[in-house]
Amino acid sequence: MPTQALDNAFAAEGSPLLLPGGALLADAGEAVAALYRLTAGRLAEVEPTVEGGGRLLTVHRPGALIGGAQLLGDGLHHTTITALRDSELQAIPAARAAVLLGERPALLAEVARAALARLRTAPSPQQRRSSILGFVAIADSVALRDLVERLAIAMRALGAEVAVLGAEADDSSPAYLHALEVEHDFVLMAAERKDVDFATYSGRQIDRLILVADAETPLPEGPIGFATAAIRNQRLLDVIRVHPADSGRPQGSDPWLDAVPASRLFQIRQGDGPDLARLARIYTGNSVGLALSGGGARAYAHIGVARALAELGIPIDFVAGTSMGAVIAAGLAMGWEGPEMDRRIHAAFVDSSPLSDIAFPILAMTRGRMVDHRLETHFGDVQISDLWRPFTCVSTDLTVGGMRVHRRGSLRRALRASLSLPGVLPPVVEDGHVLVDGSLVRNLPVDLVREQHDGVTIGVDVSSADGLQPDDLLLKPSGWRWLASGAWLRGPPIVSVLIRSATMPSVTATALVRDDVVKITPRVSGVGLQDWKAYEMAADAGYRAAMALADQLSGLRR
Repeated sequence: MPTQALDNAFAAEGSPLLLPGGALLADAGEAVAALYRLTAGRLAEVEPTVEGGGRLLTVHRPGALIGGAQLLGDGLHHTTITALRDSELQAIPAARAAVLLGERPALLAEVARAALARLRTAPSPQQRRSSILGFVAIADSVALRDLVERLAIAMRALGAEVAVLGAEADDSSPAYLHALEVEHDFVLMAAERKDVDFATYSGRQIDRLILVADAETPLPEGPIGFATAAIRNQRLLDVIRVHPADSGRPQGSDPWLDAVPASRLFQIRQGDGPDLARLARIYTGNSVGLALSGGGARAYAHIGVARALAELGIPIDFVAGTSMGAVIAAGLAMGWEGPEMDRRIHAAFVDSSPLSDIAFPILAMTRGRMVDHRLETHFGDVQISDLWRPFTCVSTDLTVGGMRVHRRGSLRRALRASLSLPGVLPPVVEDGHVLVDGSLVRNLPVDLVREQHDGVTIGVDVSSADGLQPDDLLLKPSGWRWLASGAWLRGPPIVSVLIRSATMPSVTATALVRDDVVKITPRVSGVGLQDWKAYEMAADAGYRAAMALADQLSGLRR
């Protein structure tokens, strides 16, 4: 797009403006003070939300025009714009800019084109991607520079140009960092615990802050001083906990989410190549997320998909699921692979029906004790935040009428809530809220995975298969033989009606299909929603559906 008129206007009329990292350029509701052009640094534009806080719309990079659309409109900012790092701008006062727009048609046309381009184009992962990352050690025992150097090597293996800066770069100018960023895809700033001044300086230059602790690091006391308001408010903050190489499952991660305004928490083992490779994928935008839908016994197909992804060499970095899909996703987050996944799912669901403890239907058709026992057997007291892979599952909050997103707390209790199909399993009561099956509000939680990373998300939907047929409403075999044969252990036909009602494909789920989403739809019409014995048939359908997209999926191999 030609910018000659803009270049001329800013050269003749613009004044330089230095905005420190964390400083506010414009607040929602304010009158436009100037027409700005960003020349160095980063600006975060945030849309206020009804429930408080805000939603990150985009990260402005050098060359962005700020205030043009507002000057052509009502003259007010409707978003908040904050410097993510020390930034340099050119500014033309609003009154003078309005005069220039009236006098110069070419300038008006360029400002209008820029405003229309913003309206037409949704922010891409590339626009959201962080390119200057600040790693700050909060424990003396963490050899941060060594960790960051090894992470840089893993990022370079993915084709990225990466520079690493330590305290030797303290107090460098925004122009120096901008020049360094032009030459590299990513700049990693590494501040050891003793480098307090550099940590403070880095906090004003970065797109994302990453706090690094070891397994024994005490929780921070009070706010993180080097986290700017923009970093805190937009939750552009991660925590990495580094564990010994021979560590078992992490423990004690939930308190970190109380003490630090982090949006993500990662667990890695000291010197572990695969863990560093996972972080490299995440921070270069090459990570892979997996979202699994609910669908009763048809959700066994997810296991076949996971089997195919493993054969194709495609990593899974983030997992999420709803209802039965949440159980499979939790198994992947636990590290169950191949035979272990088969063995545990057989024990929990295939060998005997999990819904056979039929009860007088006051709250539900079953007592839910068998499901409770099986979840306890296979997931124990594991906390979600202590999993090696980030995990999310969904339940429906009947108390407030909305979605409950589970990213912390007891794993088995979150799964029990996500599985609690109304009328089949009793609800879960948590913190005064009544929680039931997540399929009612988000059967395919692709969006919840996408918001966690900038890579590609694979969504596996078993709810799009053919639904109930008239024969599915009949007792098979009929009459007393239904009881005598033991078929009652699967539950009466009403269970299938309830499952299908909850997992009907929705407009919302369809709208989630995007360029950065690969959707897999296994052909599981031959598997009944309560057909808990049809493990191999459903898993094979998932495997074949994934392998049919092998050419498309192979681009995700890292």
